[in-house]
Amino acid sequence: MQFKFAPPEAIKSVTQRALASYWDRLAAGRAFPAFTEFEPEASRHDPKQLVVWNIEGAGRLLKFRALYQGENVAEVFNSSWAGKTMEQVVPMSLRRITLDAAKECAASGCLIYAIFSTVDANDQRIDCERLLLPFGRYGKVEQLLGSLQLKSSQGGVQRTKVLGDFQLQADVLFSGKIASGFSKALGVDPAADGQMDVSNGTPALTSGARGAVCEHRSIPRRNSNRAARISFDRESMTCTVRNISATGAALEGASLARAPDHFVLVMEMESAARSCKVVWRNKMQIGVQFS
Repeated sequence: MQFKFAPPEAIKSVTQRALASYWDRLAAGRAFPAFTEFEPEASRHDPKQLVVWNIEGAGRLLKFRALYQGENVAEVFNSSWAGKTMEQVVPMSLRRITLDAAKECAASGCLIYAIFSTVDANDQRIDCERLLLPFGRYGKVEQLLGSLQLKSSQGGVQRTKVLGDFQLQADVLFSGKIASGFSKALGVDPAADGQMDVSNGTPALTSGARGAVCEHRSIPRRNSNRAARISFDRESMTCTVRNISATGAALEGASLARAPDHFVLVMEMESAARSCKVVWRNKMQIGVQFS
């Protein structure tokens, strides 16, 4: 299967589109968020139609192992997937289209959306809309979350029988990938450099009149131009502190895209180390909270 870039509007399901938008806001300028950040409201998803896969190995040894399987998915496949790999649970006739999408999601770090179609015994068309969302850390996809939604031209779908229909005939109507950065995080204009204080859901910095920068934090930050060093996993890199307060700071540096979500910051002329959590990112900057 080939996966060309597609707009988010290609996602037909309202709930899947809401889930994709939530994922994008979690990414907050990164290619994808960490799975530990995934805590959607019930209105944004139905856990019964979700599957979570853990990614193991690489290359020919790449495996997708099931961590969670929703009730609707278990009813369709009439089996428990816990601890099993995708190759073990997906029928041979559907394995290529299923694995191709998972591999593309893991390799590209993009959302993968596809629509498969079949015809049941009553000559009614049934579509399966499948959305895969990547999660991970340090630029590596570690988990995939899949949302499966069945739709019939006549409304109802017999989940216990539909798998047999797809095994006999599965036509790919659409397949595409969607990179992060397509939604306006909590209604904030992306022109505001994507800088968001995730702790309270309000913009950290916005452009004011004549390009001035306006603060919208409960604790204002003062401008700075101090050198600093961040450390993590036996690595360290230099950066510049652009603004700072008692609760957080904005850091700038060419290498910060490689920085993990948690690290230690030591500023020039100081010995005190601050534990930091990344709350937003863009190409050259990251915003952190002190913990």
